[in-house]
Amino acid sequence: MPELPEVETMVRGLRPALEGRRIAALELHDPTMLQGVALDEFVTGRAGAVVARVGRRGKWVVVELAADAGIIVIQPRMTGGFRLVEPDRPEHVRLTFRLANPDASVWYCDARRLGRFLWFPGPEQAEAAFARAQGPDALEIGRDDLAARLARTRRAVKPTLLDQKVLAGIGNIYADEILFESRLHPLRISAELTPAEVGRLHAAIRPVLRRAIEAEGASFDAGYRTVLGLEGGFLAVNAMYGRAGLPCKNCGGPIVKTKIAGLIGRPTYLCPKCQPENRARGRDRR
Repeated sequence: MPELPEVETMVRGLRPALEGRRIAALELHDPTMLQGVALDEFVTGRAGAVVARVGRRGKWVVVELAADAGIIVIQPRMTGGFRLVEPDRPEHVRLTFRLANPDASVWYCDARRLGRFLWFPGPEQAEAAFARAQGPDALEIGRDDLAARLARTRRAVKPTLLDQKVLAGIGNIYADEILFESRLHPLRISAELTPAEVGRLHAAIRPVLRRAIEAEGASFDAGYRTVLGLEGGFLAVNAMYGRAGLPCKNCGGPIVKTKIAGLIGRPTYLCPKCQPENRARGRDRR
């Protein structure tokens, strides 16, 4: 699933292709993925608009249009992504930006059709939608804000990090990496973390995400590619995901693959030596 680094990589690839360009036509190939606006209004109302800015909010791509033409928001979800080169699977194309002067196209592909397209008339409406669905962006959240959000829940820390209403952008791969960097067991209770532990967690978030952005994200299957169709390189340098049984890069002990209740279909990787489950958790379990 595209997480913050993958979506940031998409946005950085889209900016030179879209910003300042006029949309000659907006072709929606799968109307079932459109939410909150009529098909005719979405398609015909955007033709002729100029793309003022391409940005990101959490795991969402935000395309701001000039001259009060509104804001297009694309949620890639599980298998969505953009291409600047014509896709080799045209049946997976769900939305096409046809550009003018010179002619060019940007394709949004989604094999499983799980993504969503939204349109908002202005920034106020878009910000309200963001606030309802997301917490602060993971690259921007402050330590005190993170501490307050963790203190409000007795869920394990990994599911808390994956909750987009707590902070936006972190998914399964990067949660494991962040928890390893901060030497925290994924089952530690969020509200029981000490101030020092919260500090370590906060200090790990930005560096992990920035390293992943530099590597252009992680391609653990065919679901994610860059806008040029290339694989992301993070899994060649990461410490946890996909490394079960291999030596920990910190202590040399074997990395363990396990499952956490509630995270269906998402494995968890950890180093038991570097990330011990604390005694308080053991007393709670008994």
